[in-house]
Amino acid sequence: MWILIGTLIYIVFWLTCIAAYGVHYLSDTIQITSFTQVIYTLTAGTEGAEGTIGSAISGFFQSYWLVLIIGTAIFAYYIYLCIQNQKAKKAGIPFFKETKTQRVFYCSVVGAAVIVTSLFGTQLYQGWQVLGVGDYLENVNRESTIYDENFIEPDSVNIKFPQKKKNLIHIVIESMESSYTSHENGGGYDNDLIPGLYQLAKEGTDFSAPGTKELNGAIVTANSGWTVAGLVAMSAAVPLNVGNGDFNRNFSDKDKFMPHLITMGDILEDHGYSNYFMCGSDASFAGRRNYYQQHGDYEILDHRQAMKEKAIPEGYSVWWGFEDKKLFSWAEKKLGQISKKNEPFNFTVLTADTHFPEGYPCDLCKDEFDSQYENVVACTDRQVTEFVRWIQKQDFYEDTTIVISGDHYSMDGSVAKTTGADYDRRAYAIVLNGPEYTLNKTREFCTLDLYPTIMEALGIQIEGHRLGLGTSLYSNVDTLIEKMGELGLNAELVADSSYYNKVIMSGDQTEVTDKKEDPKPKPEDKEPEEQKEQEVYEQVQTNQNIQAAVPPYYQPTVPWPDQGYAPVNPETPADPNAGSEVPTDPNAGTETPIDPGAGSEVPNLPETPIDPGVNQEVPPVTPPTDQTVPQTPPATPEPPQGEVVPE
Repeated sequence: MWILIGTLIYIVFWLTCIAAYGVHYLSDTIQITSFTQVIYTLTAGTEGAEGTIGSAISGFFQSYWLVLIIGTAIFAYYIYLCIQNQKAKKAGIPFFKETKTQRVFYCSVVGAAVIVTSLFGTQLYQGWQVLGVGDYLENVNRESTIYDENFIEPDSVNIKFPQKKKNLIHIVIESMESSYTSHENGGGYDNDLIPGLYQLAKEGTDFSAPGTKELNGAIVTANSGWTVAGLVAMSAAVPLNVGNGDFNRNFSDKDKFMPHLITMGDILEDHGYSNYFMCGSDASFAGRRNYYQQHGDYEILDHRQAMKEKAIPEGYSVWWGFEDKKLFSWAEKKLGQISKKNEPFNFTVLTADTHFPEGYPCDLCKDEFDSQYENVVACTDRQVTEFVRWIQKQDFYEDTTIVISGDHYSMDGSVAKTTGADYDRRAYAIVLNGPEYTLNKTREFCTLDLYPTIMEALGIQIEGHRLGLGTSLYSNVDTLIEKMGELGLNAELVADSSYYNKVIMSGDQTEVTDKKEDPKPKPEDKEPEEQKEQEVYEQVQTNQNIQAAVPPYYQPTVPWPDQGYAPVNPETPADPNAGSEVPTDPNAGTETPIDPGAGSEVPNLPETPIDPGVNQEVPPVTPPTDQTVPQTPPATPEPPQGEVVPE
């Protein structure tokens, strides 16, 4: 029995060491943004991530080798004593000469069991806190209607392409933040790590007011804080909420990746674009291959394909596959081939050198800053800038829009330590060779807003300027963050949503109809006058529903990035049925004027592209008599100037 007890203690000792290293790894080495990310990674499998897993395992033994050796030696000596004691009993000879010694021995074993078990429990509790498991469980049991009220199905609005379609090159930089610039330019570092990207931002647009020196950037919302989640957020305007059975799968080639989503790749493919996704790793990791192939039929250019095309030597593998230096060289070659085809293209390239931990220093990196990670960030800045300058010299650039964005905040623990806990970190996001940004204000936006923004950057007209949960930053329509605040939006995104689970995840089209009590015919099925009247009614009703659904104040249970978002119930709770009928006073209960033109359907779009920054006025009309709306519509007020609900 005592041998069994000792063995169990030894096993718990190992588990305690593993748990302690895991807590340290997740809190100091990297920064996990949510427990959802852990679930997703475990669900999606580890194909393509063997290097990171190997690094974590080697890091464990490097950190705990001495403790493990001492513990193993003590355990071996304990087993030896137990075996000798059994032999002595069989021979009728007492192993312990004194009873007191025997008691001390057994009490030591019990004490060791208590100590090791307590340490293990402490590490589990710390892991629970670091991963935000409690907050995750609390939020998945809270229902949100954010998708019912705000999610715009792309097939429910008019999307009009220009006669001459522009190409798109989207450079997604792993963990790239606008935070890497200097304090003088609004960053979190003493020295500017990204002078090239800062200059590109000022040549293009980062959606800040004219003359603003500080570098703007995108907020990364809850459940969008890892690579594949960031890619989906930027091209489909939805986060990855994976706490439901439909999503818990291994992402084999036969699985469906959010089948109901209509993504940017889907729309571009339907309008004659050829889509490409290039990365220096295995695209299968975390379901990226499935996502891009199933949503836009992207040609996948990854580590496997690079060896087939001899862009890298057979069997070559460093970091996640191959470094960015070789990635950009291959990208230039492929773009030269693709641009010669008589068709518009969408080329997305994902870098990897700035991935945690510490990044990958290639032979182009210089030793100019205090840490390896800073040197790698600076090296990536130079490589991306040189790649963009190469594109700008090509004949196809005139008809090409470039988008550069970080996929999420950096998970390398050194960044948070450098910038400080109070610094407002942002992901890098700019547009080059797009339309002029005409709004005289700095936008508050998140990566979800890049989907419609990129579409309109290509000259595409989107009715209402919104897709998914995103809002085009070229329009004067408020983003959800500008309406609700960051904490308010995150509070809703981490909650459970029947619409997300039943419609977005499973593709149950009946739910699209069920969420509206009175389904309306499509615009093309209506007479012109009836259609105009209905547009005014629907917009007023929608705005009032949104105002009624969003509590004015939110308080997190723990600070971001932990997933502790739970809105505090206001003194007067919102009526869950609010919005079924429009009250007599259409402005009642709203703090900001309603823009009757925002998001309304526009029939018979003109051939000349509309400036997305100019609001189109809708003439007052008399709404249909069978609708409960005011008989005299209010005068059109000035459009809201981005008022933000207090946090």
